[in-house]
This record gives sequence, C-alpha cells and structure tokens, in this order.
Amino acid sequence: MLAYERLGSGSPLVLIHGLTDSRRVWDPLLGPLAANFDVISVDLRGHGESFAAPPYDGVTLASDVHDVVVSLGVDDPLVVDHSLGGFVATAYASRFDCAGVLNIDQSLDLSAFQALVNPFRAELADPAQFEPIMLMVFATMRGALSDEEWDRLARERRLNQSVVLGIWSSFLDLDAAGLDDFIDSFTRPITAPYLALHGSALAPNYESWLASRVATSRLIEWPELGHLPHLVEPDRFVSLVERFAAAVARPDGWRDAELEANS
Repeated sequence: MLAYERLGSGSPLVLIHGLTDSRRVWDPLLGPLAANFDVISVDLRGHGESFAAPPYDGVTLASDVHDVVVSLGVDDPLVVDHSLGGFVATAYASRFDCAGVLNIDQSLDLSAFQALVNPFRAELADPAQFEPIMLMVFATMRGALSDEEWDRLARERRLNQSVVLGIWSSFLDLDAAGLDDFIDSFTRPITAPYLALHGSALAPNYESWLASRVATSRLIEWPELGHLPHLVEPDRFVSLVERFAAAVARPDGWRDAELEANS
C-alpha cells in the first residue's frame, strides 16, 4: 500500500502530489486544511516513501489511492491534486465515488504536451541527459514562487527516470485519434463536481474544451502565479478548498456558488 499521512478531522480530503514530488509538497498547507478536514496525503507509487513498481498508468495510480481510501474506511472524499496528480485524480473520479475534484494547474488536453515532449524522447531516454532536461522543464514552471519554497521543493524532488518515462509512455506514443480516446476514457465518465484551478497560461479555448469533456467542470484562473498557485498564495488556496467543499455539499448544487471572496 502507498505511504500516506493522516491529519485533522472533518470531511475527508485526499491530497495527490505532482510528478517527482511527494506528499511533503503539501506540508505548508496541512495545518490549515486539517483545521476543517480529515486530510489524507499520499505518496504515489514510485514517489516519496512508496514502493516503485510498474505499471505507472493513471488508472493504476488512481487505484492505489483508492486502496488507501478504502483501508481507512473513508467514503466520498474531496480529491485535491497538483500537476501529474490532476491525471490521477481525474482517473479516480472517472472510476470511484468522490465528493469532487480540485485539479491544480494540470491541463487535460494532452496534445500540446505530447507535441512538446515527443521531440526530446531520445534525450529523455539517455540517463546522462534526463536530469538536466527535467530540471530545465521544472525551472519554466516556477512562476511567482518564493526562493524559500522553491528550494524546499527542489530538496524533496526525486528524479526517477523509469518512473517518469513509465508515466508518460501511457500517452506519448498515441496518435491523434488514440489520444482523444485516451482523454475521453478519463473525462467522459465523471459526474462529480470538477474544479480546475490554473496559474499558468491556458489556450484560449481550454475552458470550453474542458466543459465538452467534463460536463461538471468549472475553471478558475489566478493569472501569472505559475504552476504552483497553491503554494504562492496558500491562504487564498485554503479558502478556495473550504468554499469548494461547502459548495459541493449544497443540496441545490454548486454551479453558481461563489468560490472566491473577491469574485
């Protein structure tokens, strides 16, 4: 079973980290979130203190998280994720019951990512070039994050080549039709509320594209904060989580709920 940490009390909240990270990425947010939630943060397989063993596809990673949820006797958690965790949480919501998903800065339109990464497949497969390329990619994602937080994340990061390539290989080799089918398999079955929070620039049509795949989706943008908006503005993020949790519990639905104090 995955390594995990549990803190606080209240309605269940599952935290899923991004690629090469661990549950430690959430440390600055654990105390504030635990004031109102039963917080369960996990290390995905191949990350942190969890075991490393293929396969690393999204369904397997989501099933690992579900095994933890079931073992703890938790029902219908709110699932909050970042980056790679967005794929895992989306896969989770497409297959298991949950109160909702809050996806932090992970576009589900994989065509642009595929086009960006595929030209570098040979370099990524070279152990001597893998780490420099990955560090270069991460540097472009820093955004407005403070030096202190950036250094903390760098210390915690684990660049495991077989894990990264194992995760990406599930969709990098697909043609356009196969990629659409792959995305649909994760998105079309979702019926839970789905909130996408983005601090990085998005394609102009992304909100409508997402709505066409996930009928329950809403999108919020925090412009120019970068890939880690939850760590750039932690208080604002905790407030968003609390408002989202309250909104999805409303008997009249969450679509028109006010999710931000300044909205």
